[in-house]
Amino acid sequence: MKEFLWKKFVKDYENYKDPEVRGRYTRLTGTLGIIVNTILCIAKIILGFMINSVAVIADGFHDMADSMAACITLIAARIARIPADKNHPYGHARVEYLASLLVSAIVLIVGYQLLRSSIDQCIHPEPTTFSWPMVGFMAFAIVFKGSQALFTIATGKHIKSLPVIAAGTDNRNDVITSIIILIGMLIHHFAGLDLDGYMGCLVSVFILLTGVNLIRETITPLLGEQPDQETVDEIKEIILAHEEVLDVHDLILYNYGPGRTFASFHAEVDQDSKLVEIHNVIDGIERELYQRLKIIAAGHIDPVDIEDPVRRRLYHAIAKAIEDMDEVDGFHDLRIIPAKTESGRQMVTFDVVCDPSKKVETGDISETLTEVVKRENPDFAVLISFDREYT
Repeated sequence: MKEFLWKKFVKDYENYKDPEVRGRYTRLTGTLGIIVNTILCIAKIILGFMINSVAVIADGFHDMADSMAACITLIAARIARIPADKNHPYGHARVEYLASLLVSAIVLIVGYQLLRSSIDQCIHPEPTTFSWPMVGFMAFAIVFKGSQALFTIATGKHIKSLPVIAAGTDNRNDVITSIIILIGMLIHHFAGLDLDGYMGCLVSVFILLTGVNLIRETITPLLGEQPDQETVDEIKEIILAHEEVLDVHDLILYNYGPGRTFASFHAEVDQDSKLVEIHNVIDGIERELYQRLKIIAAGHIDPVDIEDPVRRRLYHAIAKAIEDMDEVDGFHDLRIIPAKTESGRQMVTFDVVCDPSKKVETGDISETLTEVVKRENPDFAVLISFDREYT
């Protein structure tokens, strides 16, 4: 069903990495959310007052918050598509994250107000009226909104949109709260226990937890999170598909919002390659990354002497030495720089990649690897830089 709706309402739906197509997906889920939540909001609030149920009224206001969230998401998606300008050279896509924070704030405010009302109902209970038609409506609402929530979450994951996933998750949580209310109604009818106020408290707490989780999930990309491994693998696959590139390292991704990702990378190439030819290869890689992944990339070349037997021996010796170093993830940029001083000493330089999750004693590592290099030639000067992976 989801693919049918995508195909029916989203033009060029298969090209979901394109910002314009992403906007169409967001408009679809946002419009659907507004329609579903507005209908349920009005119905639940009216029926909640009719049967004097604070829990049902709370659920109705939760639907209202979801409808407002959908409106905010639509507005944010429109702003995010505004092209880059002089004051915002990286575009406006990060406004989607700000929209998620605003949605989270609305959810927290609604949850807090409803919790106060529910606590008051627990302290000063007022009798509620049981109604089988109301039970039937709540069951219908669960199925109706549950279908919409699952579609929204699936769409958000499909286009990798945090605000859409957040909206769908909030809708899914609202379904759970509706189930809680329905169970409370049935307990009231069959066991004679009026748990309306307590059910309202449960719904309110659930709403508050949803708001807190949404804030946490939104702050992470704003602070700068590690990119997903699938994207990293795709980038490396595209770069290494060019035979002129021997290896790739120092890959860094900068996220300026959905559909606005920038990248930089270092490509190791044969130092005997013609500079103009390698420049054209890197240019081609940058274009390909944008065409296929919509990533704006800048490549840097690291020339290496692949024919030098001394470098080959050093490479294998260093690789063997770091096998027993748990805090080291690897190394790159191994070069032997010709002597430029009267001493005639050549310099061996390379970067050691450290595991950021572990304590690293750079002095010990440097001393060990320096000894490895000097076994090849005691006259080598050694320059070791310590690096880390950002992907």
